[in-house]
Amino acid sequence: MFDNVTLKVYDLPESYNLFDNANIKHDKYGDPYKGILKNMLIWQYPDFLKITGSLPKYLRGENITPLKREEVKQAIKKLEKDIGLSLENAIVSSVEFGTSVKVKELSCEYMFLFGHINRLDRHLFSYGNINQPFRDKVSNRNGLETLTYTTRTGSYKFIVYNKIREILDNKGVIPLSFEDCNVLRLEYKILDREGIKKQFNGNLTAYRLFYKKYYRRFQELFYKQYKSIGKMGRLVYVNKSKEITPRIFTKIMAEQYRQSYPEEYQQHFQRFIEAGKISSKKTLEQIKAENNRLGNDGSFSDTNLLIKELDDLVYNSVMLGD
Repeated sequence: MFDNVTLKVYDLPESYNLFDNANIKHDKYGDPYKGILKNMLIWQYPDFLKITGSLPKYLRGENITPLKREEVKQAIKKLEKDIGLSLENAIVSSVEFGTSVKVKELSCEYMFLFGHINRLDRHLFSYGNINQPFRDKVSNRNGLETLTYTTRTGSYKFIVYNKIREILDNKGVIPLSFEDCNVLRLEYKILDREGIKKQFNGNLTAYRLFYKKYYRRFQELFYKQYKSIGKMGRLVYVNKSKEITPRIFTKIMAEQYRQSYPEEYQQHFQRFIEAGKISSKKTLEQIKAENNRLGNDGSFSDTNLLIKELDDLVYNSVMLGD
């Protein structure tokens, strides 16, 4: 499940020189501190060694297939051997944990249903007009491609994107098992050392990435973040056993619009914010909280079938994986 990581190795042996290693290629742009090992970038400074890159790409050349815990161990052990240096005490300063799931419909159809979340900023990236249908994942460059949720400090991110598009844009190779598939990639990212220390009550070392206790913690963090994002597209209905007051009727109609036209709703929401009509942070959080409450109210709406499909895929891939 791990993808890109950044490791820092301190207390290097006095005789250690990364560039004495035949496996290491020099940076073609002339950075005297930077070396390249397959897809991994490595810098040797006077006080530490910095390694960054995708573990699955390093181990097997692609990062669409999630790494199992034992494969994480294999990747780190192989990296140790190739650079001639122990990584047992290497400090993890950034890390991505995620999964790639094959979905029935186009990736954008699921992303359109992802709403807001309290305390995280929502950003989207699209090709062309996101309201146009995205029917051809290879040639048509219209449609929602990436959805990002970021904390205001920048320490944490949750990203959802079209994995096939990302591979094609980077001229990568799609494994046979994923050919002609719609693939949604979801990632939980901790982008700095302080963010990691907060979640793990201290530093995280490279070996702990494949220890069951810490792997399980990443599973929990990912799934908690995924479930906390409000999902739309639900079927709103009326409970006829109760009297419908004007206030309740207005709420039902408003929620029906939000669920039926999620992207249009998001655009209206953003316009109000940018126009300064929702200027208070407290008001913004109250609106998001009320929307989440209505969207998750079991007596108010039924789960959208696409979200139900995705919920099952994510749970089985992340929480049942090891």
